[in-house]
Amino acid sequence: MSKYSKLIRDNIPDLLDKNNLSYQVKILNHDQYKQGLKWKLIEEAGEVFTTDNKEDLIEEIADVYEVIEAILEANNITSDYVNLVKEKKAKLKGKFRKKLQLLNLINSEEKKDLNLSIKELETIDKAEVFLQKKVLPQANILDKDSQLLKTHFYDFNRIDSSFLRLKIDTKWQGLAMSNLGFYSWQIMIAKYSGAFAFLQTQHQSAIAFLNSSDNEILKEKYLTQIGKENYFYGVGFSHLRRKEKPLVSATVREKGYELNGFIPWITGYDIFSHFIIGATLPDGQELYGIIPFQNQNSYLELSQPLQLCAMTSTNTVTGKLNNYLLRKEDIVTIKPRNNIHLKDQENILHHGFFPLGCTFASLRIIEENLVKLDYQEIKETYFELKNQVENLQEKMLTAMVDKNVSFAEKLKLRVEAINLAHKSAIASIITSKGTANIDSHPANRVYREALVYSVSGQTLPLLKDSCYSLIKDN
Repeated sequence: MSKYSKLIRDNIPDLLDKNNLSYQVKILNHDQYKQGLKWKLIEEAGEVFTTDNKEDLIEEIADVYEVIEAILEANNITSDYVNLVKEKKAKLKGKFRKKLQLLNLINSEEKKDLNLSIKELETIDKAEVFLQKKVLPQANILDKDSQLLKTHFYDFNRIDSSFLRLKIDTKWQGLAMSNLGFYSWQIMIAKYSGAFAFLQTQHQSAIAFLNSSDNEILKEKYLTQIGKENYFYGVGFSHLRRKEKPLVSATVREKGYELNGFIPWITGYDIFSHFIIGATLPDGQELYGIIPFQNQNSYLELSQPLQLCAMTSTNTVTGKLNNYLLRKEDIVTIKPRNNIHLKDQENILHHGFFPLGCTFASLRIIEENLVKLDYQEIKETYFELKNQVENLQEKMLTAMVDKNVSFAEKLKLRVEAINLAHKSAIASIITSKGTANIDSHPANRVYREALVYSVSGQTLPLLKDSCYSLIKDN
């Protein structure tokens, strides 16, 4: 038995009778009727949105008119009064004839931070076209096929080299993208493929690190080579977050530093050419250098790619350093003790934009399921989650440019983003029904991506607040 829970036109029962169809209806009270009309308007507006054929469009617009007239009557509002208000608004704000699209609303106090350049906006739009056409249709395959992911990653660079140079200076052919633009980019890219988003952000992190170095010779050597002969870079310094005995130590030698220890996480094997290694000096300072991403006899031994629950195609490996000599010319920077923890606190929202993108990916699946099932409960779920993620996105982006937002407030937003990604992924699974249990189903992949984003760039405060949010009363 099919389930319907929506407002219908008055003559539908008669038509069902004539076709010998069994059905159930109920008469709504007035408040239920008014609410039902609002949902009906959303339904009909959705039909207008998805219709391209002119004749079909006319029919759907007629349905919208019919619902609006019913809403006016149910609320004792006359069409004359609505037209009067419409004309007043038109005089004050104009109509919709000039085809204008608002790209940014710039606050005078935050003008410098909020003013995305046309180049930034064009770059994001251009990248999204590639992701829609090339990445999304193969997202499930890309999650496991490293060669296909590598091909798409290199193609991405060939289409526009600025895609993989977002945060570096124009001196090095970079886009010098603002923080607001960069995090908007990260949300956008995570909508299409977690593997692709994760791979590219490793490279973006590495080149941003190189860009901040005082070693101009090193910058000339590596930043000018991005993309040439497939020169891309990864990072291998997450272990510096660990409080226990350093996993990688650095000892001063005549020609540089001798590195020894275990690297638990390096992404991009056979995709990136180099990676930035992090090591701890005897006095606790943090040493960062760049080394080739390849096995080097016994000096650097890399494992086979790890089998991850999601994004396994990004080729994450472990590494073992045995008396590896990091030469002086390959030192990116030396930072004070605990610098990584201070940066984590400063950038607590950084990894929070990926779960937002993951939520939007789940919404895409829920919306597709809504077309198939057309249940009122799915509609309510979809629009409630959509409202939540859009509001959270606005809060998080605002927090990136508002210096008055505290660490505690940003941490709370990060936890909200993680929880919303999980909630939306679960909704995408439930509304996909049994097919979501198929390994290649998009809802399955998005759910696994939400798991990854829960622990990406995890810090102790994030771990504690994430755990607390699971048990506290809502």
